[in-house]
Amino acid sequence: MLNPDRPRRISSRIGAAVLAALLASAAPAQGELRHTTEYRVNPIKGTTPAELWRSMAARPIIDEDGPALANITHDHKLAVKTTNSGKGCRVDSLDFTWRFVITLPKAVDETGMSTATRGMWREFTSYLKRHEEHHRTIFLACGKDFLAKAAKITAGGNCRSLERKIRKFVDKQYEACMARQRQFDRDEKQSVAGLALRRAYRK
Repeated sequence: MLNPDRPRRISSRIGAAVLAALLASAAPAQGELRHTTEYRVNPIKGTTPAELWRSMAARPIIDEDGPALANITHDHKLAVKTTNSGKGCRVDSLDFTWRFVITLPKAVDETGMSTATRGMWREFTSYLKRHEEHHRTIFLACGKDFLAKAAKITAGGNCRSLERKIRKFVDKQYEACMARQRQFDRDEKQSVAGLALRRAYRK
């Protein structure tokens, strides 16, 4: 999350079940990773930097990580088929659709802002949008990598043993993907503090 009064990471959530689904995949020729993105807004009042920041602090976006200025959430729909050839079980086909929702602050009275404040506000919201979209990029890169690796997973027993094997593999891959997300947030930690809107509010 990103607390309006103390720059921290902009929040993003990723569920273990989502990445587990990615790993229960078919061979690349029979599997497909698709995604959609819906953008939502969090209305913010004010026409000055101070008013805008106070409004964002008063009505933050709330998710499991706490209050945030912007965030990305997601869910998925998955259909998987397995095949037991007698020699073992393998993933036969996969249809995976990922639905992202990105929520960003939106000023309700941008026309009432001064030219300078409007420019600062647009710079600020553009930054938030790029940040959340990069989280999405990381998620999709993880998904493509997992799909390729999961296509090679087989099990010598029945298909239930394959599912257990995949879940163990998911745990490790999930942590690796989350490490990438956390590193990205650490790298971005001070970026909001350096934006003109934040500097103007602190004056």
